[in-house]
Amino acid sequence: MTPEELVDILKKHHHFVAGCFNLGQRATLKNAPLRGLKLPNIVLQGAILAGADLSYCVLTDADLSLADLFCADLSFADLRGANLSRADLRGAVLHGTKLQRANLSEADLRAGTMIDTNETRGDVVDLTGANLDEANLEETKLKRARMARASIKNANLTRVGMDEVDLTGADLSGANLSSAQLKNANLTGANLANANLDQARIQGANMQGALLSGVDLTSADLTDAKVSYGTARLAVDVQQALRDHALWVDSDGSEGTRADLSGHDLSHEDLRHVYLSGANLKDCNLNGADLSDGMIELIDLSGANLNGANFLRAIMRGANLKGVSAKQCVLTYADLSPIELTGPDGEKTGQIRKTDLSGADLLGADLFRTMMQDVSLEGANLVGTILEPKKKDEITEYEQAFGEADGEDAEPADVEE
Repeated sequence: MTPEELVDILKKHHHFVAGCFNLGQRATLKNAPLRGLKLPNIVLQGAILAGADLSYCVLTDADLSLADLFCADLSFADLRGANLSRADLRGAVLHGTKLQRANLSEADLRAGTMIDTNETRGDVVDLTGANLDEANLEETKLKRARMARASIKNANLTRVGMDEVDLTGADLSGANLSSAQLKNANLTGANLANANLDQARIQGANMQGALLSGVDLTSADLTDAKVSYGTARLAVDVQQALRDHALWVDSDGSEGTRADLSGHDLSHEDLRHVYLSGANLKDCNLNGADLSDGMIELIDLSGANLNGANFLRAIMRGANLKGVSAKQCVLTYADLSPIELTGPDGEKTGQIRKTDLSGADLLGADLFRTMMQDVSLEGANLVGTILEPKKKDEITEYEQAFGEADGEDAEPADVEE
């Protein structure tokens, strides 16, 4: 095909789309060799491009809605901002394709090999910020794809392969993820409200801050996943605050918002595995709450009610616990050791923040095998506590993993003032 012939086809297609049927004709470019062409803003709505070689093409902001792209080669093409709504992309090759902000709503991407399994090429699919609402991605392979902040509402993701995919802040509300593969996926701050996760395999995934309201996780495989089940029962505004906070922490403050839950009543709530590092929970009521295995470094809990709260194995380095009421609080195997602060760029600053328990009421609290080196305890009430400070390098890997002693347990020491 000569350049002149291609220009003629595109002109006729433009008239066809405009409704000038006497002058126009649908573009038929089946199996056409179009590699490397620069066609930004081109209108190819409804064009027949099945099997076409569009690799390395520049198609930014192009209109490819309703186009037939069955088995087309779009590898390394630039489709940022393109409209691919209702396009037929079954079997399309999308190695290294740039699809940020692209609209793939109701597109059909079934059974396509979306990326190369050869990790050395580094040609992962980039769908950052793309619109995939109601798209059909059944059985597609999206391993290691970048889909942060993508909108994937009500999409069909049945049996999709999404191991190690980045879905940070993505909106998957109402999506069908039954039998989906999401091993080691990053779902930090993702919206999974009312999504179907029946038989989904989410082993090792990071779901910190994910919205889970209306989600049934009973049949999903969540082995080693970081997920706080109980947050689904919290008030909507609190769930949203946790989601925004997870994004804030994950992006070093460039996205989301620091959670301010000061004064909130979260008593007796299930907050296991909660992700609240750096959050403001000053004067919060956490009486009887379960924060076991939580990641709550540098959190401000000053003046909070922690009576009977469970912080088993929680990471609380550098936390502000000044003046808390923590009677009968469980801090077994919790980490209250100092932490080195990092700057906005994520680099360490050399500044050390110690955990502050000064003035705290720890009457009867369980601090057995708690990591408490350099903790400020000035004025704290330690009457009746079980206290056995232990340095991190003295805790065995077995103890860290299972919360049990590797050998014979040392006798706990009752501390009284």
